[in-house]
Amino acid sequence: MPIALFDHLLLLAAIVCAATLVRLLRRSDGIGRGYAIVVGAGLVWAVLAIGGDRFSGVIALASVILTVVLPWGLEHGARFAFARGHLVWLGRLSSVRAMLMPGSGLGRQLPIIEGLALLERKGVDAALGHFRRLADEAEDPAEVSVIHEQIIAMLFHGQRWDEGIAYYERRFHVGYAALRPSLALGLLRAYGESGQLETAAGLLRAIEEGPLGGDPNSAELLGQAWLTFLAYAGAVVPVDEVVQRRRFGLFGLSPATAELFKGIALGRAGKPEQAAETLSKVEGLAGPRDYRVLAAARSMLDRVDQAPARVEQAPVESDGPQAESQVPDGWAAVHQLEPELRHYVNLVTIRLRGFMIASPRLPGRERMWTTTTLTVALALVYAVHLLRGGGSMGLLELGAMSEDLWRGGSWGRVFTAAWIHVDLVGLLFDIYAIWLAGQVVERMLGSARMAWATIVAALAGVAASVLSLPLLWEFGFDSLAIVAPTGGNLMAVGAITAALWQLLPSRSRAVMPRSRRNLAVTLTLLLVANLLTSWPGLVGFGVAPVALLVTALVASLTVLSWPTDASLVVRRVLGVGVGLALVANLVAFVAVLREDPEAYLVESRAQRCELGGVVVHTPIGVTPMTLDRKVPFDLPIVDGLLDTLELRDGSLVQLAVYRGLGSGDRPALFELVEGLAGELVATAPGPLPSPFAELLADDPSWRGWDLWRNGERVGRVIEHRLPDAPSDAPATIMLLASPASAVDHAPTVYAAILAEAQVSLDAVERPRCRVK
Repeated sequence: MPIALFDHLLLLAAIVCAATLVRLLRRSDGIGRGYAIVVGAGLVWAVLAIGGDRFSGVIALASVILTVVLPWGLEHGARFAFARGHLVWLGRLSSVRAMLMPGSGLGRQLPIIEGLALLERKGVDAALGHFRRLADEAEDPAEVSVIHEQIIAMLFHGQRWDEGIAYYERRFHVGYAALRPSLALGLLRAYGESGQLETAAGLLRAIEEGPLGGDPNSAELLGQAWLTFLAYAGAVVPVDEVVQRRRFGLFGLSPATAELFKGIALGRAGKPEQAAETLSKVEGLAGPRDYRVLAAARSMLDRVDQAPARVEQAPVESDGPQAESQVPDGWAAVHQLEPELRHYVNLVTIRLRGFMIASPRLPGRERMWTTTTLTVALALVYAVHLLRGGGSMGLLELGAMSEDLWRGGSWGRVFTAAWIHVDLVGLLFDIYAIWLAGQVVERMLGSARMAWATIVAALAGVAASVLSLPLLWEFGFDSLAIVAPTGGNLMAVGAITAALWQLLPSRSRAVMPRSRRNLAVTLTLLLVANLLTSWPGLVGFGVAPVALLVTALVASLTVLSWPTDASLVVRRVLGVGVGLALVANLVAFVAVLREDPEAYLVESRAQRCELGGVVVHTPIGVTPMTLDRKVPFDLPIVDGLLDTLELRDGSLVQLAVYRGLGSGDRPALFELVEGLAGELVATAPGPLPSPFAELLADDPSWRGWDLWRNGERVGRVIEHRLPDAPSDAPATIMLLASPASAVDHAPTVYAAILAEAQVSLDAVERPRCRVK
């Protein structure tokens, strides 16, 4: 494995450990602090192994994979198995996960998981026996409570409703279930099944008035509790409203679960034929996660078939002016209820309908297709470049923007450049920003507008950066006339901008103020960090300011031009626009992959540069450099020309001129930089790429060296002594590369630059460049 790729993996491992450690310190999740120490040790080890001994790096990487990455995968596998009722696999995966996470304390949970596996293998009675033995042996009060909750869940699973209710009332106080979401929903259904609607109403009031009722993260739980209560109260109309308007996603319900609620409501309202018809639909709607819903529907269907039809009563009369104004006719239970209970059913109906009106686009459990696809695509493009290599020329072959190639008609780079990243840290930073912003934009506005705020906005930004060049030059804004070779961060800028606009109180009333404020602060910090690392002259070499501004503008218009709950026509128009953009991207990638950027740059280099009295013709990405900048290379940056695209990709390639006789047995670089000869050793170069190998073999004015430090090759120097220089002031132009393999990235371009270099009396000493 190449050293650079291995160091990237170590860096990724360190980032994974850091993210895991932050999550462990912020939330316990039932995991002990001892595991946090293990993760912290893995973080330190991975950081220290970067650039160090390969054996230590392999051990560090394996340790992180075994103790962090693999347990994460096992956790998601266990959740997948539990959701689909594969409880035996839940036990197996959880056991392996606990073994790989020393200090986590997860081993204490294994007996409970073993009881769930017994439920699948041997049935409810075997699981009950197992949990009762655990309850007799346990001493910790908190552990005993959890075991008793499992016993109640087993009784409810076996549809032993009265027995489960009695067990709960013996073991816990009345309001205990209001603090335990899963127990509360199960108990609410049990009260409904046993006909204790008054008790169910009291439990629902306790949920609404307790901590769960005031927590925005519990909105789905509260919605499920409302629907459960209304279904068992026989309130057909409000439950049917949820199903017909397909608002069940607001409460985290599947279509099969929503249809089950409707069937229960019809059955309780004395409409067995309609209930049977509705419950029969559940089997066709049920997915892999709905195995318990399907069992409940079959059980309810058997009872409905045996129930006689009841005569429908008149709708519940409104209690008070508020109910009369807000509850339409028929929005209440239709079978006989006590007045106080009828009033409470009306209140729950009002709350349910108000929730649906106030939260038309509240996040449900739907997948964020655009956000997920976008992050995967960005990661895949980076992986392709990492595996292909090739430095700056590899980026250009993949689709990076180049002003030279743009002038030559390579229009497709406007589309492809926005997908490219050149470093792992930047990629992970942007992926996190897109994922976080997607929680707001895509969940509240839909996939089409998320695509417009990211993909379309980034494409518009790249296009603006090249189309605005003549205008910027005309008005003297040369410092802003920048064409960024890659624009992967533009998608993150667009996503963050759109999310910040959407978090305005006027556009997200359903989001709690505290949650809105926390998200806005985090996204603002991400945006500021992105702009600081992208703006030219601050950090690195910058991205076109015009691209950043246009991207933010398009993302803003995407959010502000239409209301949150846009019409179907608007959504379809936006979807068509996204489809056209994706088709254009595909065509552009095909067109770019058919180009030969290296051959074009040999023939057409649009920049004339002067340094040390010598004129050279280079691609526009080569930049004058007169500062001794600190870079992570064993060769210093000297006054000359720097290939910025190579530097962004992790290699140092520069051009410099030495005026003087020098020494014939060592590189002119040693004469140019005082003291460097004492640090480095120069030897004959190893195998050189064509055409350098032919030039050095046939022409004595060409020479080359490999540079070594402490027995390791750290760079390569190729020199061309210019024949047209005066004898009293000879000129030697040098190509400096670190690592030495960087010369191989674009050898024909570099050879053409050195071969065509000329001494000019009009050329200045200090490096400067201008576009022809």
